[in-house]
Amino acid sequence: MPESTSIYFFPAPNDRCRLNIVTDSVGVSSLFGGVGTSLILGALVAERVRATLRLVTRLERPDAGAVRKVLRANGLSVNVPIETAFLPPHGERGLAVGDCDYFMTTSWWSTRALLSSVRKDKMFYLLQEDERMFYPNGDARLACALTLAEPDVFTVINTQLLFQHLVAGPDALPTLEQRSVWFEPAFPGSKLIRAKKNSRGRRLFFYARPSNPRNLFDTGLAALANAISDGLFPASEWELHFVGKDIPDITMPRGVRPILHQGLSWEKYQLLISTMDAGFVLMDTPHPSYPPLDLASFGAAVLTTKHGIKTDLSRYSKNILIASPEQSAMAAGLKRLVQLAENEEARSAHTVTDGICRDWRETLSPVLDRLVEYLSDAQTVRSVA
Repeated sequence: MPESTSIYFFPAPNDRCRLNIVTDSVGVSSLFGGVGTSLILGALVAERVRATLRLVTRLERPDAGAVRKVLRANGLSVNVPIETAFLPPHGERGLAVGDCDYFMTTSWWSTRALLSSVRKDKMFYLLQEDERMFYPNGDARLACALTLAEPDVFTVINTQLLFQHLVAGPDALPTLEQRSVWFEPAFPGSKLIRAKKNSRGRRLFFYARPSNPRNLFDTGLAALANAISDGLFPASEWELHFVGKDIPDITMPRGVRPILHQGLSWEKYQLLISTMDAGFVLMDTPHPSYPPLDLASFGAAVLTTKHGIKTDLSRYSKNILIASPEQSAMAAGLKRLVQLAENEEARSAHTVTDGICRDWRETLSPVLDRLVEYLSDAQTVRSVA
């Protein structure tokens, strides 16, 4: 794929160390989940090592203000200099680098773009999904698998569940356990935004992303349609909110019209989450996905799907229910979801005792310690050389 084509470098002195985040795009439309996490991690690493942060994008021109927006929305104040560079896959654009430039990649393709030109001890890879699952068997999947298996690329893995899947799952990656560290993401929204009580009835959040196969849009839509037909979400008591991208205009059984939300800013997304009583989020990968944790952190009941070793998410919150993606299991799961959503006392108690972190500095502290040590070792090697 074009985004994996090598990046051309040319030498240029720099007075200050610099951490380069190499990603596809950093704009308003892409700040959720993984992209936001990469900006948070990058900013905190740059702060720790007193480096400039440079956003290097390949598909869309970068928005330097995106970093501040993400940090502000997550309750973080990080004062680091920010630079930007746009390096589309096609063209003769090059990137000025010095001896004290380091790189954080955010996908297998951005990692592959650097393998031939960057010393492996001066880069690390933020891995947030088993990216091999994005492809059928073929060239792209092979290139992805080979990149993930690179023996000397230090890797930061989003969630212990994904780490366990990658190091001990059915297609485990050799050497990954010895060259990686994992973290649990933080969900500070409930500390920053007071949940809003909806006086017009209850609200259901459905994660609607038909262009992302792992979110099982058709399976979820069928399960909701069956549940509405069976009277589970009467229009007099429930509002259905479809949140995502590329959502078609839909009329559900009994004439129910969901409210569609697309292209939300992070702040508007958090405000919407705070009004929900229940969530239905399908995710056919080992990663727990962000929306279930976001919703549960605000006290909503959530139903999500099993996958491999992902069979129970109660260690995050007892407000998160899980079921197989078969229609019979989905039907039973949605009934349990409604029961829990209507039991506000239980939901509140589960929220008080949940295991969801709400502070990025707290959850990333061990990772930052490890990365600072790793990057310091690389700088020592360079100095000796």
